[in-house]
This record gives sequence, structure tokens and C-alpha cells, in this order.
Amino acid sequence: MKKVIISVIALCFLFTACTKETANVSKIVDVTYPTITLNGDAIVSTSVGTGAYVDPGATGKDDLTGETQNLTPILNNVDLTAPGFYTVQYKMTNSNGFYITSSRLVLVTGVSASIDLSGTYARQSNGQTVTVTKKGTGLYTTSNVGGVANNPPFIFDVYFGQTSDTTIAVPIQSCPLGGDLYCSNGTLNLTAPIKYSYIVHNANFGTATRVFVHQ
Repeated sequence: MKKVIISVIALCFLFTACTKETANVSKIVDVTYPTITLNGDAIVSTSVGTGAYVDPGATGKDDLTGETQNLTPILNNVDLTAPGFYTVQYKMTNSNGFYITSSRLVLVTGVSASIDLSGTYARQSNGQTVTVTKKGTGLYTTSNVGGVANNPPFIFDVYFGQTSDTTIAVPIQSCPLGGDLYCSNGTLNLTAPIKYSYIVHNANFGTATRVFVHQ
């Protein structure tokens, strides 16, 4: 009997040794990302109205397969009844599961398309001139948002919008100096000479109200 027991135990060890084991296998992939191409400009303006805002759309491309697809916004908070800046955002995921997002800023404005604030302005406190360029109805860029004198790194375009006859808005946007930038307390005076003012929010700027006068 003892020999039989030993044989059975031996067979058990043999069976265990021959049993195929399974294990989790990980796949190593390169971290790459798809691309998103917005149809039209990244910042646009549209007039106050009713109904739903229809965005020009965007196309996504899987960088691994080359497949392209028309994208549906994952965010569209545009309210055509209320002047201001809004966001339309798209998302694209590639075959490995890595994704990117891309956004369009939309200015809703009630001002007339005939209004044109473009031209040369001077900051009231130091005389530094800046160039304002019209990009669409109520939509502009300024070449020097802070009116900073004698400092080339501060010369870069920042978008702002005329939301009414007395107000302007400067939405959050990337700042070449680092971080994001936006402005608060934006005011506009259309009585000649035209003036506008705001407070710039970014670590590279102070907290003073900056006033600019049309030249």
C-alpha cells in the first residue's frame, strides 16, 4: 500500500510539472498621438441670434492607421443669445488609445459688422504704441496686450472681442511668456478718440488697469 501511495504522489507531481501555466502578457507600444484639423480658423465670431450654433467642424487622423474621420464636438457651450466667448472642443483617439483635444473659440457679438476699431493705439501711461487688427465682426488682435515698452518678448498677438458698445472681452489663451493669459474689466469708449482698457492676468504682468487711446 505504501508503494501505491508513493506512486500516486509521484504522478501528482508529474502532472503538476506538465501543466501549462498562463500569464498576463503586456504589449509595449510607442506613445504617439493622432491629429485634429479644425475646419476654418481657431477663433471666429458670429452674430447674436437664436437657435443653435453650428460649428464648421473638424477632422481627426489616426497617426497609426492613417484613417481619417469627421469629428463631433465633445463640448459646444455657445449661447447665441448672450454676447461673449465660448468654446467648441473636439477629441480624437488613435488605435493605441492615446488621444488629443483641440478647441475653437467662438465670439458671439451684437455689434455691427461695419464697426472697425483697428488702428494704432498708445498706452496712456507710457506712450507705447500697439497695433489693433480686425479679424472679423467684433473680433480683433492687439500686438502688445500689456503696452509694455522696449521689451520684444512682450510683442505677440492676443485676441479680444467687442461684445457691446461699451465692453470688450479678452478670453483665456496661451501666452508665449508662459502659462495662460486673459483680461478682466474690459471697457470701451467709442467717443473720439476711441479708448479701451482692461487688467491683464498673467504672472508676467502687473495688476494695473491699462488704458489705450486711438492715435
